[in-house]
Amino acid sequence: MRETFFSMKIKSIIVDDEKHGRENLAGILQKYCPEIKLVAEANSVDAARKMIEEFDPDLVFLDIEMPKANGFQLLEQLQDFRFEVIFVTAYGNYAIKAIRFSAADYILKPININDLQTAIQKVSERIRQKQENLQMKQLVHNISQPGNPRIGLPTGDRIEYVEVNKIIHCRGEGNYTHIYFDEKKHLLVAKSLVEFEELLQEHSFIRVHKAHLVNLIHVVAYIKTGGGMLQLSNGDEVTISRRRKETVQQRLKQNIQ
Repeated sequence: MRETFFSMKIKSIIVDDEKHGRENLAGILQKYCPEIKLVAEANSVDAARKMIEEFDPDLVFLDIEMPKANGFQLLEQLQDFRFEVIFVTAYGNYAIKAIRFSAADYILKPININDLQTAIQKVSERIRQKQENLQMKQLVHNISQPGNPRIGLPTGDRIEYVEVNKIIHCRGEGNYTHIYFDEKKHLLVAKSLVEFEELLQEHSFIRVHKAHLVNLIHVVAYIKTGGGMLQLSNGDEVTISRRRKETVQQRLKQNIQ
């Protein structure tokens, strides 16, 4: 039977194929993270799956790159995501982008203690509230179906998951971004437009103005007057900045072909 959060520490498992990696993280957790109770370690995906089934952890510290099968493949093999995951990895690029897309938590090797404590604090709140771990479900979806990704949008005390293709455009406002959908629906997310540009630029999105990021599949008309504007599928019209005009025109032509 799964014990309540308040009656025990956070039951945790470390999954890393390198012994010194497991020992290093275990030592840091013991010294700096007293809320963590380490119940098992695993050096492979197969061993990790057995440990998860046996110990029913609250939290898994998961390395991504391992021989034979990686951390993503472990998640694909599992059906129950009652546990939280903090990815621990020395790798960036594709792996980190996939994790960020799903609004999941990660720390980079070599481990920074403050980053580790911050990640643990975030997952601790979710464990207290006993929320289902949607981040991992969305990550598995995005890894297995890269052509149809969903993105996690933190809004207040929840994370909403939406298909990228349903986002019409994004409007930056300082450290916040307005995300617009059909029927004038929109969400306000505490992330900058630059962050969304980085995440979405490979998915038909283009920066057309310092304050606007547009999904080209939702462009219904290019309006030449007024220096150039894009009319979008929800009826919104977005101004194109002068210095981005040529790039936008080229992308529109490519998108039609």
